[in-house]
Amino acid sequence: MPNFERQPEASLTDRLPISHEEFAALAVGVGIEKKAYAPVLLDLRNQDSFTEYFAILSANNPRQVASIAEGIKLFFKTNFGLRPVTVDGMESLDWVLLDYGFLFVHVFQKETRERYKLEEMWSKARLVPSEESTFRELVSKYELSLNS
Repeated sequence: MPNFERQPEASLTDRLPISHEEFAALAVGVGIEKKAYAPVLLDLRNQDSFTEYFAILSANNPRQVASIAEGIKLFFKTNFGLRPVTVDGMESLDWVLLDYGFLFVHVFQKETRERYKLEEMWSKARLVPSEESTFRELVSKYELSLNS
């Protein structure tokens, strides 16, 4: 007898041509290209978390926070057809959160990042080791113009 149970449809992120970790690393790389500093990539999969990865970036001022967040959004929309589920913080620009479901991108002004200390709060998460040059190389692999 045939099984007529409906199978869950794969989400767009399940059909990405790269792994979720590589996608998260791309977010960091794009942020660095847009002048973010102090990048941290956390793997939360062993934390019973609501997401798989945190990309945490710092910026010097509100304008830079906006530029980094918009650059990441444009990169993923242009190259993968992927938009964030939600975007929070674009009004105040102290802390912008881009929620891609499996990835949360946090773009902070320095003082706000120091106040909330996400790295300490999620200290049991695995730190994804990489040099800034590794993140930059990953972005260049996709031959993108980030300054358009």
